[in-house]
Parts: sequence; C-alpha cells; structure tokens
Amino acid sequence: MTKPQILPASTTTIVGFDQFNDSVSSIFCSMDCRLRDRQLKKSFVGELGTTRLNRVNLARVGGLPVDAYRRKQNISQLHEAVYLVKFQMIGQGLVKQRGREAYLRPGDFVVCSTAEPYELQFRENYRQAVLAVPQPLLREMFHSPDDYLGVRMGKELPTNSLLSQFVCSMVEHIDALEPSIVQRLEANVLDLLITALHSVAGVPAKAIESAAEVHLRRIKRFITMHLQDSRLSVEFIAESESISKRYLHLLFKQAGMSVSRYIQQQRLEACCRAFANPSMGNTSTGDIAMAWGFGDISHFHRCFKAQYQMTPKQFRIQVASKFPKQ
Repeated sequence: MTKPQILPASTTTIVGFDQFNDSVSSIFCSMDCRLRDRQLKKSFVGELGTTRLNRVNLARVGGLPVDAYRRKQNISQLHEAVYLVKFQMIGQGLVKQRGREAYLRPGDFVVCSTAEPYELQFRENYRQAVLAVPQPLLREMFHSPDDYLGVRMGKELPTNSLLSQFVCSMVEHIDALEPSIVQRLEANVLDLLITALHSVAGVPAKAIESAAEVHLRRIKRFITMHLQDSRLSVEFIAESESISKRYLHLLFKQAGMSVSRYIQQQRLEACCRAFANPSMGNTSTGDIAMAWGFGDISHFHRCFKAQYQMTPKQFRIQVASKFPKQ
C-alpha cells in the first residue's frame, strides 16, 4: 500500500519566486522554473494550491510569465508517475512533449506525463487548472493515454469544452464544497476526460486490443464510476453492460481476480484514501465505509484488517502521526 500524500487544501498566494519554484516541484513534480523577466524576481507573486478528490488531485497554479522544464535529471527523482491534464484558464501557454507543441488558449487543455521530459512556456500572466491522475488509473480506464501526450485538446470540440468548463468551475468553487461532494465529483471528471480522449480524431492508437480486453477495460471503468452505488454487484454490472454473468466472471477470471474481489479491493482503497485525507478527519469510519458501498460495518472492518493487517482506527492513528495537523 502506498503512503498517503497529504497536500494543502486550498489555493494560496505565494510571494517570492524561489518559494513558488519549490512549491511547484513539491505539488506537481520536480521541475526547473525560470522567470522570463528576471527583474520581476523580487516582486514576484503567484498562486498555487491543490485539493485531493479521491485518487485524483485538482490543482490551480498561476503567476507572472515563466518557463518550466521537466528534464531527465528531474525524472530520476520520480517516485510515482502521473498524467498531468493542464487546462488553460487565463493567458496563453505552450506545452512541448514528445516533439509535439500544444499552443493553449483559455478553454484548451493538454495531457503530459511526468515520466518523460516536457517544457512549458507562459509569455504572459497565466492561470491553469491541473488534474493529476495516477498513471495506472488512467491506463486502466483508457487504452493508450501516451499516444495523446503533447496534443492540444481544443475547446472547439464539444466534449473538450464540457470537460474544460467543468474542471475550471470546480477549481474556482472547490473550497466551498463539502469533502464528500468533492469525492463524488471525481467520477464525473474522469468520465468526461475519457469521453474527450475517445472523441479526439487524428491520433491513432498504437495498441490493438482484443474484444475481451476492450470489454474488461470498459467494465472496470463502469465499476470505478459506480463504487459508491449500493447496487454495484455482478448482477447490476451484467445487466448494465448487457452481458451474461458467466461471461462477466470469465473476463475477470482471465485477469486473475473475481469480480466481487475486484469491487471490494477498489472500495477498500477508496476508504484508505478518505482516511488519509485531512479534510475527512471529522468524518466517522462508519460513514466513510457506508459512502463507499459497504452496507455492513462489521464486514468492512473484517475486510479492512484482512487487507491491511490493521484496523481502520489504527490506520487513521498511523496516518495522523505521520502527518500532524498544522
């Protein structure tokens, strides 16, 4: 089990370029930021902050004109690769990755990978909303995210515009939303992101998947979107996907896991992330378990201890000790 990452919950004003540079590297990934006008270094003011949804983080960053470089030496410090989906809110930007150049205007977005070098250029004051999606999560839901790195996703496409408007609206209102609502919004964001990626034309996918692989990926995506739905079961999935229960079991058997076990594991991981989220500190263990689809609290406690070799209470105490309140 990976250690929970605790990040500041709201956007803050940062005075000083060196502090901004350090904060960008801490929140996103190790980078080298450079001011376009060095004379503005002493008077630099930026904004930066991030909020955990569930598995995905939503950040907001902005400031004076800068260039930022993600180099090979930065990647050597990588702990866990993520896809950064960058939405332009104010100003214009240029993103370079894999030899592609994406010129972004407000409403556009682009996908970058922290596992590879990339470059950002902002020639005017700017603001971006950024989704940080763990690589295994996006790859499980979409066949080939890497084929879209550095490709401009223009707001002229309806699906791109819907996603961009939704994410930018979220980042503007995130601090006013209840933590439980914020977690639920993640499913909507991911669904819109996958829909937008599917709708982009002109970038051929390299991977050719079998019909079974495509179907299994779609079913896993369906499970992800319905983890908090108490109806989620073999019967519910089979009926929703218009397949037989036998075929559903066969798909997961070929992947080395039962359907029920996969659902349970995803729900347990969701509860762990909620326990590690400081904004959920006042929410009871039982309420979190119920919110993620566990109807029987005693059953949840048994499953949790079997999976993590500790009780939910012990887990929360351990997290609190590692990440004390400020």
